[in-house]
Amino acid sequence: MKNKRRWGRALLLSYLLSGAVLAGERHALLIGVGALPAMPRGSWLAGPTADVNAMRAALRQQGFADEHIYRLADDAGASQAPTRQAILARLAQLEKTLGKDDVLLLYWSGHSVLLPVYPGQAAAPQGRRTRLLTRDSQVSHQGRQLDGGVGSSELGRAIDAFAARQTQVVAIFDTCHAAAGTRSGDGLAWRGLAASDIGWRPPPGKGTPPDEPRARPRYVAFFAAEAQQRTPEAAAAATPGQAAGLFTQAVIAALQRQPQTYAMWAGAATQQYRSALQAYQLPRSAWPSPVYAGALDAPLWQGDDAAIPAPLWPVRRDAQGWLVPFGLLDGMREGDLFRQAGARWRASKTGWGETRLTLLPGSAGAAAGWASRTPAPLPAGSIRQGRLAALLALPATPGPPLLDARIELTLPGKAPRQQAFADGDLGVLPAGTRIRLSVENRSAASVDLGLAHLPLDGPATRIYPALDGDSNRMPPAIGAGISRFERSFVVSGPHYGVEWLALVAAPAANGTLPRRFAILEALPALPATRGAANVAVPVAEAGNPDQAQVARLSWRSVQ
Repeated sequence: MKNKRRWGRALLLSYLLSGAVLAGERHALLIGVGALPAMPRGSWLAGPTADVNAMRAALRQQGFADEHIYRLADDAGASQAPTRQAILARLAQLEKTLGKDDVLLLYWSGHSVLLPVYPGQAAAPQGRRTRLLTRDSQVSHQGRQLDGGVGSSELGRAIDAFAARQTQVVAIFDTCHAAAGTRSGDGLAWRGLAASDIGWRPPPGKGTPPDEPRARPRYVAFFAAEAQQRTPEAAAAATPGQAAGLFTQAVIAALQRQPQTYAMWAGAATQQYRSALQAYQLPRSAWPSPVYAGALDAPLWQGDDAAIPAPLWPVRRDAQGWLVPFGLLDGMREGDLFRQAGARWRASKTGWGETRLTLLPGSAGAAAGWASRTPAPLPAGSIRQGRLAALLALPATPGPPLLDARIELTLPGKAPRQQAFADGDLGVLPAGTRIRLSVENRSAASVDLGLAHLPLDGPATRIYPALDGDSNRMPPAIGAGISRFERSFVVSGPHYGVEWLALVAAPAANGTLPRRFAILEALPALPATRGAANVAVPVAEAGNPDQAQVARLSWRSVQ
């Protein structure tokens, strides 16, 4: 008996040391809202129930246990109906039971109204938020009040609660984020409702102040569309007569390719999505552009603190040759080396939105896919900090700016003065100087934006997006509103000396992965590696325009 106990303890210890039982559990909360009994019948959707069932089947193939997949949908086989109370109660229960290293996939298929922020993220400075409709949503008080539904701020607080428990949240939203019509004559039903579609006349006001943002280091999010766009559902080819969300179908098809990272999953989903939209012969201006955010370079379903491997880069081939759809703003430099199994490429020409590659002699099996990158050595005499070296090496950007960026400077005892946020130097700024930064997007197109404070000595500070996990996509002007970001800070210690305020921006190209702005990420000094495996995960075909806006404003702070 004693020998058996010793053997059992040894086996348990070996199992623990192997890390097998340390892996967190995988859970899923799948929400599909198609029927809206208190709303006009024309606003109902046919696809969410099928979406939920298809996602459940896909997750089972990924190792999610049936008892850990909770479905809130309109069909009789669902765990519960998708009401506001049921959704919030399930989230609250999961907050109590999930813990460190667990993974929660949160999926939502249905309608939304009132933007312009993405679900689960902090509110825009204007205070407007998205509201996802639930089965019990209804308009009351002569059209002035929308009851039911779940607000983006409520989802954001739930995600923050999971982050505090060190649970990874993978959120997928196949919903519209714009107030737009719901039907058209092209065989597609468009998700997303205008307030007028449901008889809602919200009173004018400034909205709710945004929540205090919190870090979400393990958060990953897939959004079917930008803030001003709609996302469609259509009859599914596999099940005639049954509608399904096009984005959900694309996400599932990409997952079945067994991607290694969330970035690979996102790239393959985007390609699938574009192919589906193209089949309906829609004008490109009507195509929704998916948005991805968070720890995209992390391996799938690994919620622990294991080191995230060095990011892989998508290598593509077009009529002109090989390329990577990232450029100067993302830290690319001529001479960078890319490896993929037996193939090697050298960066030969770097623009704002893409880097052209030369296939090196002796490369075998070169194919479009994902590759590791070894940065070229910095020139002699470069500033040692990677972010600063990349920032100061960027050329000036010609042409009109993408964004209207300004600063207001208030020195102690002086009147405020305003100036454009552009390349320049503010001279000496004493402690107590207040700097107010304002960035506006007045155009009809989204812009990818990065803002950072980069002192020569001391830690760098991310300004926009404020935290890891948030998207760097700045929505366009919607209706009569202007998309605006503001932030104020005061020059103070403990570090004084030369400092920079930096802005980088690029057009948000439809069908591309998020930009990896170098000022927001430390440039990796990677040793040579064996390269990435040539996995069968496609790379999105869309590219980034050769256009950018760069502003570097420096000063010397003194006590």
